Amino acid sequence: MKYIGNKQRLLDFIDSVIESENLPQQGIFIDIFTGTTNVAQHYKKKGYRIISNDFMTYSYIFQQAYIKNNQFPKFNSLLQSKYFKISPVLLDDKYEPLRIVVDYLNKLPGKKGFIYRHYAPAGEYKRQFFSNENAIRIDATREQLHKWKEEGLFNESEFYILLASLIDAADFVANISGTYGAYLKIWRSMALKPFTMLVPNLIESNLEHQVYKDDSNKIIDNLAGDILYIDPPYNSRQYAANFHILETLACWDEPKVYGKTGLRPYEEKKSVYSQKSKCKEFFAELIAKARTSYILMSYNNEGIIPHDFIIKTLSKRGDVRVYARDYRRFRTERDHENRHYKVHDDRVQENIYVVRIKQPVHSKIGIISVG
Repeated sequence: MKYIGNKQRLLDFIDSVIESENLPQQGIFIDIFTGTTNVAQHYKKKGYRIISNDFMTYSYIFQQAYIKNNQFPKFNSLLQSKYFKISPVLLDDKYEPLRIVVDYLNKLPGKKGFIYRHYAPAGEYKRQFFSNENAIRIDATREQLHKWKEEGLFNESEFYILLASLIDAADFVANISGTYGAYLKIWRSMALKPFTMLVPNLIESNLEHQVYKDDSNKIIDNLAGDILYIDPPYNSRQYAANFHILETLACWDEPKVYGKTGLRPYEEKKSVYSQKSKCKEFFAELIAKARTSYILMSYNNEGIIPHDFIIKTLSKRGDVRVYARDYRRFRTERDHENRHYKVHDDRVQENIYVVRIKQPVHSKIGIISVG
């Protein structure tokens, strides 16, 4: 998935830091700005118990599908319904129910709905986020999931798994350079490929994992564990605006959109970590409240929270070490007269800050349920 700050290419770097610092190889790993859940998924596979959080709804969908869910869905009610008329007991392969349902959805005839009207060139507003054909197929699929949910044909986990697959598939064929802050005037090759849902790579686990959709600074009071992983927004680009269509697919609430790109209202989804006037204050508060033995923080050298302030803030909780790696940045556009990056070779430095908390408290408090 195309996503600002995606850590997929840096997972080995985070692993190396954990190994170098001799951090716990199991226990409770808290990913409090989880985004696409790539980091949380990685450490779930390694056997940690995961607590993840992000206040964007599409992220919560991914959390439910890939973090909280621990098994492949059986779709007992759905497969026995009028849509399939299949007895689940006849399916021995644990992957087969999901493949059957995804295949059904991929064969649905298109429907001119919200996405077509607002984000396709033949729609009312002539926006070019999706091809006409892909837009009607996305609409049809999302409407079908909503209908099955209303009919009570699958449980919460089954719904989230299919919705996560839909969001991924829609993002794959979106006619954008990286975010939904703008669509391309010329069709990119991937946008002309047919919208096709894939069977998601689910992670089986025998541990109970917790997922939340909340403000990080509010939920931190109620969480405790071994490692707190912090990956806050780096710059002033709000995720709610830059990924607004994914949020609409997640909520399916037909918002009253506006502007050239069809933005959904997002005032309540603005992150203080993307605001220069507030980010330092809230970062300091978050660190002060952390209830873990260790803190790992990912942040790059172009971030709006100054490096010296990060060091000063983290040092109040314990000894700090910093690891750095250069990598190719996430970009949505090339340099031009109104947009210049600090480094012009597409490289950026990712820093991982490691803190050993002087007086860890999680062993006394444990995990506190937030309801």
